[in-house]
Amino acid sequence: METLSLLMGGLSSALTPTMLLAVLFGTVVGLVIGVLPGLGPAAGVAILLPVVVSFDGTAAMAALAGVYYGAMFGGAVTSILLGIPGDAPSVMTVIDGYPLARKGMAGPALGMSVFASFVGGLLGVLLLTVLSQQVARAALSFGPSEMTALMILALSLVTVLGGTNVWKGFIALALGLWIGMIGLDAMVGLPRFTFGSSHLLDGIDFSVIAVGVFGLGQMFASLTEDGEAATLRGYSFRSLLPRWSDIVISKWDLLRGSIIGFVVGILPGVGATAATILAYASAKRLSKTPERFGHGAIEGVAAPEAANNSASYAAMIPLFTLGIPGSATTAVLMGGLLMIGLQPGPLLFQQNPEFIWTLFGTFYIGNLVLVFITILLTPLLAATVLISRALLYPIVFAIVSFAVFSLGLSVTDVALSLLFGVLGYVMLRLDYPCVPLILGVVLGPMLERGVRRTLIASQGDMSVFFERPITLLILAATVMLIGFSTLRAFRQRRERLLKAAT
Repeated sequence: METLSLLMGGLSSALTPTMLLAVLFGTVVGLVIGVLPGLGPAAGVAILLPVVVSFDGTAAMAALAGVYYGAMFGGAVTSILLGIPGDAPSVMTVIDGYPLARKGMAGPALGMSVFASFVGGLLGVLLLTVLSQQVARAALSFGPSEMTALMILALSLVTVLGGTNVWKGFIALALGLWIGMIGLDAMVGLPRFTFGSSHLLDGIDFSVIAVGVFGLGQMFASLTEDGEAATLRGYSFRSLLPRWSDIVISKWDLLRGSIIGFVVGILPGVGATAATILAYASAKRLSKTPERFGHGAIEGVAAPEAANNSASYAAMIPLFTLGIPGSATTAVLMGGLLMIGLQPGPLLFQQNPEFIWTLFGTFYIGNLVLVFITILLTPLLAATVLISRALLYPIVFAIVSFAVFSLGLSVTDVALSLLFGVLGYVMLRLDYPCVPLILGVVLGPMLERGVRRTLIASQGDMSVFFERPITLLILAATVMLIGFSTLRAFRQRRERLLKAAT
C-alpha cells in the first residue's frame, strides 16, 4: 500500500503543465531519433542533455527518459517499412516486420509494434515501480562467470535463428564473431585485424554493419526483383491499427517478451539487444508453426518490441538503486542526474523520494502519450511504402549515407556500409541468414570480455564456470537447447529422406 500511495503522489506531481510539456518534448524527440537510421537512444539523450539541464531537475530527467523510451518506439518504423533497423535492438523486428510490409501488411505490423511497445513498456514500468530495489540486489549476484554463461546461451540461439540450414547459421555466426574482434584488443590494447588502417582501430560501429547488411543489402536484392506489387498489394490506410486476431495470436508472446526484456534488461552490460534476441527466439521455439517466422509472422514483431521497451525501463533499476549504468544510454542519464545535483544509489530513494516517484509517474504518462503520437504519425510514416522505388531508394540511400557519415564524420564508414550492403546481398542470394552474423557482432565482444575477465580472476582455472549454481544452470539450459535443436534437425532430415525414398 505504501508503494501505491507514493505512486499516486508521483502521478499527481507528473500531471503538472511543466512536467507534461517535458514528457511531450522528450518523447517526440525520441520518436524522431528512433526513426532515423544510424542514430539511437544514447546519441539522442547525449544530444539533448545540454538543452534540458536548464529545465527543473525532475522535468529534465523526465525529458531525457522520454527520449530513451521514445527512441525504442520509433526504432521499429524503419525496420518494418524499409528493412533498416533504427538501432541495435530493432534488428529482430526486421526479420518479420519487413516481410509483412512487402506483403502489403505494413499497417498491421506498425500497429502491432505500437501495441507491443505499449504493453512491454507498461509491464516494464509496473515491475520497475514494484521491484526496483529488490531486483537490483538480485542482479548483483551476476558476476563475470554468469554473464559469460548468459552470452553463450544467447549465441547458442543460432540453432533457432539460423534458418533451415544450421551449418550456414554457424558460418554466419563465425563471420560475425570475427567482425566483432576488429579493432583494439579490449584487454591488452593491441590492434587486431585492422589491416594497417587507423580507421579500424576503434572497430566497426554496429550501425554501419546493421544499416549495410539489412538496409542496403535488402535494397540491392529488391532491385533485382520484377515490379513493386509485392510491396503495395493489399495496402490501405484502414489497416493501420493492430487487428484483434493478431493480438489474440500474440498474447503469450507479448507477455513472455515483456518478462524476458525486464529480466535481461536489469543485467548491466547486456542490454535490450540481447533481450530482443531471447524474446524472438523463445517466440519461435514455442510456436506451433515456427516455419512462418522469417516470412511475416506477426508474433515475430510482437515479442521483440515488447522486450525492447520493457528492457528500457528495467535498465533504469541498477542506475537509480545502485548507481550502476548498464548501457551507454543509462550512462548518459547518470550524467544528467549528476548534472542536476543528484547522486544515484541506494540513498536516492530515501533522500529524494519526491523526485523518484514523480519521475516514475512521468514514465506511465509518457508510455501512454507515445501511443497516441505514434498512431497519429503512422499514416504519414506508412505512406512511404506507396512511394516508387525510383524515388524512395535514392532518398533512403542519401539519408543512410548522411547518418552513417555523421557517426564518426568519416567517409570510410560510408564505404564500409556499402561493403556490408554487398555482403548482405550475397548472403541473401546464397540463403545465408543475417541474424547469426549480427549475433556474433553484438555478443561476441561481450563474450570475449566475460571469458577473459573470469579466467583472470580465477588465474586460468576453468572450473570456475561450473562452481556457481547460476552459471551451471544457464550452461545446462544451453546444452539442452543445442541438444533439442540438433535432434529436431536430425528428425526433419530423416523425414525428408523417407519422403524422397517413397
